[in-house]
Amino acid sequence: MRLFCFPFAGGSAAIYNTWAAGVPAGVELCAVQLPGRERRLMEKPIDNLPALVDALLPVLAPLLDRPFAFFGYSMGSRISLEVTRRLHVRNGPMPRGLMVAAAGPPRGNEREPIHHLPEADFIAHLRKYDGTPEEILQHRELLELVLPTLRADFALAWWENGNHAVKLGIPISAMGAVGDAHVPVAKLENWREETSSPDFRVRHFEGGHFFIRQHPEPLLAAVREDLTRWMSGSP
Repeated sequence: MRLFCFPFAGGSAAIYNTWAAGVPAGVELCAVQLPGRERRLMEKPIDNLPALVDALLPVLAPLLDRPFAFFGYSMGSRISLEVTRRLHVRNGPMPRGLMVAAAGPPRGNEREPIHHLPEADFIAHLRKYDGTPEEILQHRELLELVLPTLRADFALAWWENGNHAVKLGIPISAMGAVGDAHVPVAKLENWREETSSPDFRVRHFEGGHFFIRQHPEPLLAAVREDLTRWMSGSP
């Protein structure tokens, strides 16, 4: 099986560097690197979710020749959901399951479109999320490099559900933290509306919005459990 991992807003594939040794045997970790970060820093970030899916699918397609699953964190949850929807509409191969973390479902979107804010207000909101290091926010040259990517990412995370949102038939595992001020754990249950599969689970973790950094081991243990179940075909 292959596990495709999508990052949070402002994040990169590097957040999953240590996961390869922690997934079950037989699972190949494929961390998705989006434009505008690390080795792709000089590429223009994409702020349109359908356009991003258009760009992703031709790259992913050759790698969907064996069973696979998706994991998305925050913004990455929204991306992984939309990629799965597109595969469904095209009658393409479907993931064995979808793991979404630190994100509410797009139905009933209550997120604030902060990507439209003036720079000072946008930076103030970035501080509330506590995902961008303060040294970057204080460094003018670094800030000018990363701001376009951050704005694009928050646009992707906020993207409207659209008129053609389809209900999936695959397992969904929703994960969140009890201290996440941006995604209350009560909202995780609403991910159930995205699938007709009886295999739907919600897990709560300690920490805040970035519990992937604060408590990585319990999260990875949950990922292992889901992958093992989906690989074996157990409910």
